[in-house]
Amino acid sequence: MSDLPTGTVTFLFTDIEGSTKLAQDYPDQWESLRERHHSILQSAMESYDGYVFQIIGDAFCVAFHTTSDGLNAALEAQRKLQNEDRGDIPIKVRMGLHTGSAELQTTDYRGYLTMAKVQRVMSVAFGGQVLLSNISAELIHNELPKGITLRDMKEHRLKGLPDPELLWQMVAPDLQQDFPPLQSLKEIPNNLPVQLTNFIGREKEVEQIKKLLEKNRLVTLTGSGGTGKTRLSLQAAAELLDHFDHGVWFVELAPLTDPDLIPQTILSTIGVNEQQGWTPIEVLKEYLHEKESLIVLDNCEHLIEASAKLANTLLNAAPSLKILASSREALGVKGELSYPVPSLSLPDPKHLPVIEQLSQYEAVRLFIDRASLVSPHFDVNKKNAPALAQICYRLDGIPLAIELAAARVKMMSVEQISARLDDRSAC
Repeated sequence: MSDLPTGTVTFLFTDIEGSTKLAQDYPDQWESLRERHHSILQSAMESYDGYVFQIIGDAFCVAFHTTSDGLNAALEAQRKLQNEDRGDIPIKVRMGLHTGSAELQTTDYRGYLTMAKVQRVMSVAFGGQVLLSNISAELIHNELPKGITLRDMKEHRLKGLPDPELLWQMVAPDLQQDFPPLQSLKEIPNNLPVQLTNFIGREKEVEQIKKLLEKNRLVTLTGSGGTGKTRLSLQAAAELLDHFDHGVWFVELAPLTDPDLIPQTILSTIGVNEQQGWTPIEVLKEYLHEKESLIVLDNCEHLIEASAKLANTLLNAAPSLKILASSREALGVKGELSYPVPSLSLPDPKHLPVIEQLSQYEAVRLFIDRASLVSPHFDVNKKNAPALAQICYRLDGIPLAIELAAARVKMMSVEQISARLDDRSAC
């Protein structure tokens, strides 16, 4: 292929169901079976201009220019795999398709949310099953191969993703059509809010916070207003959803002015009724005592003393409880780990990379994403790239400030926005 998929890309991820057990049960045949599996998939992908950019063990990661090509490749691969004579060895491959934004960097792709979603879509499928995200299903709705239909699998909450995803199953008359219920996180109780905008960057920070919560029971994200503490805590909580069988609860403290209402607010969030003769904190302690739960306390700074007291009380009463807090300053509780939230990565206006590499910076990606919401035809070119970099630099990579600046592209050019910021800084 002379031109590889980039920009808007359809990804197909696959792997063999239960491959570790198969390798253990059939040690003499496994390597030859895996090689034959690789040959079948490679041939099917290349037949539809698929770019196999990564193979990890028995897992294939493939990029396509169109959703139609991706689905046809999956269909051909499943047919060939089903017709392969392997004796009694049950090799079945699960597949997931998703279409989203991703930029090709040398031989690999950058696009955390897109790559994470296609991985999660594939991971809830069963061997022999092909699942599509809702956006991929919409794109191919009018281009389905003859005899192929899509089955509505309803909404499912996928590991690591804050919003439920409507999934679809490819149905072909000559392939297996019925499978057990999807293995999603649908049943884990939580109230994580649906996000209306993309989560940009911060992959390293999310991973760090997840690891810190594995070893610490109270982690507080600190930083000034606008640094993205809330959005970062929500993303980390979403990716930890499957670690807490009894729920992940997001508690907004910003609307509260009375510190005594914090326990009652948490009870209401979890959905637990108050009991006559018991104080709200007593009910909370009793309810959480033997449960594995995560409470996200958002915006504690104006109720810092009460938040600290409550966190200390609950952590002592519930051994399996963990708390992820956000505040302009640490709570000051024993055992607390404070995590200063950094600004987004940003370019140096004096040493700009080529335009194709400008999106490696999180601040730039955020500006482009939010600008595209208010101006769908917005793009970065040689003329406005220096001004865009200057905006991100002037705003110190602070997410809220960048989002507010990006919203102005509906009325002003990037150069005009940059000039306004320069004028203010000169005052």
